[in-house]
Amino acid sequence: MIPPNQHRLGIDHPVVSVRNHREAVENFIRLGFSPSPITYHPWGSVLTLMMFENNFIELIGIDDPAKFGTGEVNGFCYGRTLGQFLERSEGLGLVALHSKDIEGDFAALKASGLPAQQRVDFRRKLTKADGTPDEAVVSLGMLMDTELGDASNFLCQQHRPEFIWRKDWQNHPNGALAVDEVVYVAADPGLLESRWSKLFGVDNTSRVDGHVEAETGCGRMLALTPAQAQRRFAPVGMPVSYTDKPHGVALQVRVRDLTQTARVLTENGVTHARTEHGIAVTPGSAGNVIIEFAQPPSRSAGSSPL
Repeated sequence: MIPPNQHRLGIDHPVVSVRNHREAVENFIRLGFSPSPITYHPWGSVLTLMMFENNFIELIGIDDPAKFGTGEVNGFCYGRTLGQFLERSEGLGLVALHSKDIEGDFAALKASGLPAQQRVDFRRKLTKADGTPDEAVVSLGMLMDTELGDASNFLCQQHRPEFIWRKDWQNHPNGALAVDEVVYVAADPGLLESRWSKLFGVDNTSRVDGHVEAETGCGRMLALTPAQAQRRFAPVGMPVSYTDKPHGVALQVRVRDLTQTARVLTENGVTHARTEHGIAVTPGSAGNVIIEFAQPPSRSAGSSPL
């Protein structure tokens, strides 16, 4: 299904960056996901996708650093940016926001006062469902804020979305249906409140019980203090910390049936534990990211299509 344009800037895909991509793919298979075939960006990175109906998780690593600089736009190369992130840590890096009008959305966000940099257009080779080769055509709009560390975003428009939202990539043994939440840690959640108000609207961004959350129209952004995050994820522990700046630590993934999910994790020998919202796996199982599986109706976020 190609997501309908009911909300322009919902969560398109969180990017989980890893040093050993092949090993990480095997780990995600043990978590009960069915990754898409491995493909390559022109700037030296390798990727695979955990696809859902309206968003997805991108698992990315470095294939060939010699290609860093390929497709460079005004000094920016995504491969080089990935390499710099992986020098610091593995884990949850940038989060892409869905766009169906890259020109209009990028211009509007620039006008809002958000830091905005390059427009990046590229093609990525892939194999269609019938086995024939083709290319995905993608436009990005970079919205990087150095003060926010790795809590920045980019816009993403898929010009040939039928190559991405394939039904045969959306059948996961763990019953996964959607990314419902992206969870950040910030000593001052107000830093993200200001940014999210511009991205998603003041009416969609609020303080709740001492934290900040934003409804994107396709999933929820959540900013917790370090103490709040440690309490929520105490059963599995926090990711390895590498910065005092705001950074992503967890993804909540909606599933059909938690019993089914727990059974898959147990059968595959994956350490997991009950949390207030569902079942979580340790960060070491998912590229230094906590993945928390939750069953509806525990969360309304992510229920609205793009």
